[in-house]
Amino acid sequence: MIWIENVSKTYQQGKQNIHAIKDANLHIRKGEIFGIIGYSGAGKSTLLRCINYLERPTAGSIRINNTDLSSLSEQELRIMRRKIGMIFQNFNLLMSSTVYENIASPLVLAGAPKKQIEVRVNELLKLVDLADKRDSYPAQLSGGQKQRVAIARALANEPEILLCDEATSALDPQTTDSILHLLLDIHRSYGITIVLITHEMYVLKKICDRAAVMENGIIVEQGSILELFTKPQTDTTKKFTKSVFDADLPQELLYKANHPAEPKHLLRISFIGETVSEPILADLTLRYQLRPSILYGNITKIKDTVFGFLLISLPGESTAIEEGIAYMVQNGMQVEVLKHAG
Repeated sequence: MIWIENVSKTYQQGKQNIHAIKDANLHIRKGEIFGIIGYSGAGKSTLLRCINYLERPTAGSIRINNTDLSSLSEQELRIMRRKIGMIFQNFNLLMSSTVYENIASPLVLAGAPKKQIEVRVNELLKLVDLADKRDSYPAQLSGGQKQRVAIARALANEPEILLCDEATSALDPQTTDSILHLLLDIHRSYGITIVLITHEMYVLKKICDRAAVMENGIIVEQGSILELFTKPQTDTTKKFTKSVFDADLPQELLYKANHPAEPKHLLRISFIGETVSEPILADLTLRYQLRPSILYGNITKIKDTVFGFLLISLPGESTAIEEGIAYMVQNGMQVEVLKHAG
């Protein structure tokens, strides 16, 4: 669907070159929800704007459905962009136009017949649950309602791709959830490919299938959301996952774990999906006469998959502990030995 190959973007600032993107490579599949996450200044907004050529890459290529955007004339780019909707953090609505007129504006610019515009806008008003706000102006709307108008406008030309530039960062948590649910509904209804950028890992885990992590203009890691949460490879990704899922043992428990009354192994056990409901720890007692103690734990839902972890202390004979660890691994758990007994 979208191929980003060796893309770089450099700005000239006086005599200095600012490298906003450095040799980025991504493949975004048709029909998926793909996230790009990074801290401020990471280059994620620039990369998003390169996808529809609002920013022209300094090097590399962007291909959509096997069409290299660099080969298109300005007129051909304008036609291509009709199939790429975009929504922004600050909504970008026409303040002197009604909700209806804002949503209709891309269709008017495309020269669509008046009757067709009316049918499409009314359909979108219903989709974003704003039929009663048809004749209202943006100043009369809440932040969430403004973003719904912006989403409806982005969908006016029935795009194949929807680009979301920090679409929820200006919203409160409850409104953020409602917008994310709306994006999921749109994705399920239309099968549209969604690319969103954010600095919130919460947004990724709620709706994304895969994501890329950016730092200083470089894509430092990419993969499925589950992989990024369960097996983060870089410090940047670990910081993001920790913001919603802290897998570190609190200091007071860490002290007790390092100064036990009797020798104990300290283990971090991660579990995914159906494994969550299995009585694995009880089996350790029944099968191997081990007495695990839960020190700390957490659980979350990553889109449609439950993921969690436990930190446990495990006294007992080394042979029995090794057999217990092997049993947990066989049953789909990831086991990391943080500290050996002794």
